[in-house]
This record gives sequence, structure tokens and C-alpha cells, in this order.
Amino acid sequence: MLALVSIDYKQFKHEIYSYYVKLFPKTERKSLRNIKRNYLKGITKLIKIMDDDIVVGFLIYHTLDQNPYILLEYFGIFQEFQNQQYGSKTVKILKTFFKNYKGIYGEVEKIGLGKDEIENKIREKRIRFWKNLGFEFLDIDLKMFHVIYSPCILKIKDTELDCDEIMKYAFEFYDALLGEKRVRKNCMIMKDSELQ
Repeated sequence: MLALVSIDYKQFKHEIYSYYVKLFPKTERKSLRNIKRNYLKGITKLIKIMDDDIVVGFLIYHTLDQNPYILLEYFGIFQEFQNQQYGSKTVKILKTFFKNYKGIYGEVEKIGLGKDEIENKIREKRIRFWKNLGFEFLDIDLKMFHVIYSPCILKIKDTELDCDEIMKYAFEFYDALLGEKRVRKNCMIMKDSELQ
């Protein structure tokens, strides 16, 4: 039976980190130091996805007091367990796990802006993965540290999507994780005309 099991930073480092490195390229990973710092602040939460006694994947997400959203930063199913419905089964559990929140926020690198065709194919695959899980993409783009992202939300409560509200709370996460000064200098919402 599938279960989400909270783990501490040491467990993440010893049990999950090697898989994290395999699933996400260096340019997309957070350092262990960064993960540990935000874990110790109580912002970052670490989960292993278990099928009975087998670990099949992991989640790294963030919460803040008074923020009605979850920021899902990493969602990884180990390669040998991909295409076996673990993603969709995990999302069903997440909706119950986070039933007191409005939604789960995430972002994916924008399709078509990768450095080469291989990277663009990876981005397309990720977007399909998130859409298949029920995430809805917002009608904006987000520039963060010279990378353009497509923000998305998985609604938990049946409410109308309010892009301004979602991004207000998203920026609360960015400020807490990265520092307000760095965020103001390096992160901004973009219109289609600004992408050209």
C-alpha cells in the first residue's frame, strides 16, 4: 500500500540524496547545505514515497505559517518505478494529506527555451507529467535567476483560480527560501511580450 512517510534531513541525505542527484541535473538541484538550512528553519519538508516497504520516490516541499498553499519543489519517482502510476497515486494521497490547504503550487521550466533539443524534450515530458497529475498552468511566466518557468497549481479545494493571489503567496515562499533582497533583484512575473 502506498504511503507518504516524513523523514528528517539525515534520512534524506543517506536514503534519498543519490536518487535526487540521478533524477535532477546539477543546474536544477539545491545543495545539501541549502536543503538542510531550510529544513532546520522548519520551511522545507522531506517525504519518501513508500509502496509497502519499498521506497519508490520522494517529495521536497515547503510550508509557511499563514500561507494557504504548499510549494512543491521536487517530485521524483525513481526510474525503475516510473510509468507505473505512482505519480497519480501519490497525488491522490497528497490531496488528503494537504486537505486544509487551497492548493499545491509548483513551477516547470518553460517549453521551448531550453539550451538544446534534448533539454526541450525533458521540459515537454515534465509539463505532460504535471498536467497528467491534474496541475493547471497559470497564464503567466516567471523569470527566476535568468530561467523562465511556467507556474502551475493543483487545486485541493474547489475554488476559482486567482493568479494574483497564488503568486503573492508564491513570492512569500521565495522570500523565505532565497531572501527578499535576492528575490526582488532576480525574480519577476513576465508577460508574453517580454519573452521575445
